[in-house]
Amino acid sequence: MENRLKGIYYTIVCMLVSGFFCSSSHAHSDGAPIACLGSGDNRYSYRFYAPRSTFTCGNLGCHYQYPINSGKSKFMLFVLDKCEPGEIVDILVSFKQSDTESHGFEITAQDRYENRIVGNFIIEDADDAQIIGSGLFVTHTKKGTSQKSWHIKWQAPPADFVVQNPVRFYAMGVEGDNDDTAMGDYIYKATRLIEVVPKKVKKEQIHVIKKE
Repeated sequence: MENRLKGIYYTIVCMLVSGFFCSSSHAHSDGAPIACLGSGDNRYSYRFYAPRSTFTCGNLGCHYQYPINSGKSKFMLFVLDKCEPGEIVDILVSFKQSDTESHGFEITAQDRYENRIVGNFIIEDADDAQIIGSGLFVTHTKKGTSQKSWHIKWQAPPADFVVQNPVRFYAMGVEGDNDDTAMGDYIYKATRLIEVVPKKVKKEQIHVIKKE
């Protein structure tokens, strides 16, 4: 019941906030709306979607001209495939082969338990990226739209939190033409998986002393 209520909460927030920011003809250059990550199947699992919502930067009217991943650029996530509980891992969100001057993104992480959002994001450079949704999401800042990559951090849940592996990072990227309108922009999605696994402790070797 608690997870269902969270799902309803995020859906309502996404509708209200996204509707406010994306109802105009201008792109949202100072950060994507919370939970504006969309849905859809991928090569990992059709059950994953982020987070309990079908809203994207495309169908909300922010960047709606082209289908997802139809541009010539490559939008990618770089992260380790395994970490320990509570560990802080580095993430690189990056556009490749892009010749435009304006870019944006949003990212979250969720496990397999009813697509539950897990962990917390950490940023060291608040000029380029910003945390929204109490640490559950990260998006670009207005200044950050002038770059093609962002370095952020994610802290895995603590050891007493049961993670349903694998955790999936789900991100949306926007390649803008910098004309302050919703037209001419391409949107992308990217995913990466990570497993949160406790470190194995080697058992101490037991020496057996034979009786003479």
